[in-house]
Amino acid sequence: MSLAPFADKKSMSLSDINEAAVSEGRIRIRISLILFLSMIAIVLVRLAEVALLSPDDHRRDQPQELVQYRADITDRHGRLLATTLSSYSLYAEPARIWNPDETAAALVSIRPDLNLSKVTQQLASDRAFVWIDRGLSPKEKQAIFELGHSGLGFRREPRRAYPNAPLAAHLVGWTDIDLVGAAGVERAFDDRLTADRAPEMALALDSRVQFAIAEELQKSVDQFSALSAAAVLLDIHSGEIISMVSLPDFNSNDYGAALPEARFNHAAMSTYDLGSVFKPLTMAMALEDGLTSRDEVFDVHKPYKVRNKFIRDDHPSDTPLTLDYVLSESSNRGTAMIAQRIGAERQQHYLRELGLLSRVSYGLNESAKPQIQDNWGEMATVTISYGHGLAVTPLALVTAIGAMLNDGVYVEPTVVKRDATRPPETHRVFSSAISQDLADMMRLTVVEGTGKKANIPGFGVMGKTGTAEKPSNGGYDQTRLVTSFVAAFPHSSPRYALIITLDEPKGLPETYGYATAGWNAAPTAGAVIERIGPMLPGARDIPKTAARPVKALR
Repeated sequence: MSLAPFADKKSMSLSDINEAAVSEGRIRIRISLILFLSMIAIVLVRLAEVALLSPDDHRRDQPQELVQYRADITDRHGRLLATTLSSYSLYAEPARIWNPDETAAALVSIRPDLNLSKVTQQLASDRAFVWIDRGLSPKEKQAIFELGHSGLGFRREPRRAYPNAPLAAHLVGWTDIDLVGAAGVERAFDDRLTADRAPEMALALDSRVQFAIAEELQKSVDQFSALSAAAVLLDIHSGEIISMVSLPDFNSNDYGAALPEARFNHAAMSTYDLGSVFKPLTMAMALEDGLTSRDEVFDVHKPYKVRNKFIRDDHPSDTPLTLDYVLSESSNRGTAMIAQRIGAERQQHYLRELGLLSRVSYGLNESAKPQIQDNWGEMATVTISYGHGLAVTPLALVTAIGAMLNDGVYVEPTVVKRDATRPPETHRVFSSAISQDLADMMRLTVVEGTGKKANIPGFGVMGKTGTAEKPSNGGYDQTRLVTSFVAAFPHSSPRYALIITLDEPKGLPETYGYATAGWNAAPTAGAVIERIGPMLPGARDIPKTAARPVKALR
């Protein structure tokens, strides 16, 4: 600014000097105000740009609060199976870290699972901030806070918790670290669980029953040194899955540490040749089509050949047997004779109606396809009739047996508690009379036949053993067995169906070296029914008088 007005102060009057000073002050104030307003405008424009024009560019490296709702999961009685808790994530701003080595060592002392070298590198990086760890408890968060290290911060976020894990871990499933469903109910019903204000989701499962079955099944796995095991309990009226157990199991709260084998749901994903548990279905098919009767006699005491193969019985009868005893004594020969009358076409029809030729639809994604033979000829028809040559899941088989005993009506199974106002999908497979016939025949199998070790007084247990050799190199390995027992109760009014499956159980001195189902799966089922029967409504048997079947006509 020119100082001309003051060049010759001696020639100016006092009033002139004062007027010039005031004029200069006003000019300076105006300039300062313009500069201040310009700076305010620049800041406002920049803030608007950051907030509105390019949020991704300016926020991607900043810790944001994760807000996500996920409804609780409960059992049928409201007992909590899955819920959402608050946890903390730890982040760092490396530029504010004075000593990366010291800070990293302090963090690892509180969270030992952290990798010291990796954390040190993160803290020494030139990034604006880095994520260090997630899922901290309030206690761990406080311990890190009390370290007093600058440059560390926390973000509060939700974490899925399973209070009773490993109980029903395969059924409930788990979420990933971002609370996205990854398996089981959590995955299959992800949209429903994350819907705005979604109510808690009640499963058909009964936690008490689940615990009891898991405990008894684990005892059998340990006793018989089985590789794995599975169990399913089904309410055959409603189709509700009251329990589904797969061993080995795992802790859903730490699913990442579980071995793949432990996370695999054998009840719904493993397919097996399940052996003679198929025989009741074969009997029902033949009776439904009028191809035999319960008092027909079969010459099972004689060698029987299909094409070029002799059909053998593990415990051959030395006399002919009626149909009831063909089942109770588990005769492959008698079953083969019946299967030949049924034929491949009708056999496939019934197996399809029973859901055994497709995945079981029960609400979850974990459901395996059956393994079906390409060439379904006479020999396949015969072997499938007694459970060899068609590999299915334990869930599929118990659902089929349940349909046969549920007045002959197939009910689509479900893991979700049924809404009384919405009846399940159903269709009839067998007549009521045939359903009753098979209930009586399976009761005889437990009272007098191969299932005696499952006969628990008071519950009218019906059942069938099944022992199958595992496929190996185009044949079957007689030293590696899958044993099963399918049960139903009570006999007076069938309501519950149960399957126990053991993979490669070993023979013991107390079983005389035998590893077949009558020595392991059947007593396991009996132990299970003895424990869970008192917990289940309608499980007690009301005996009824029935004519004793004739074993054979001599």
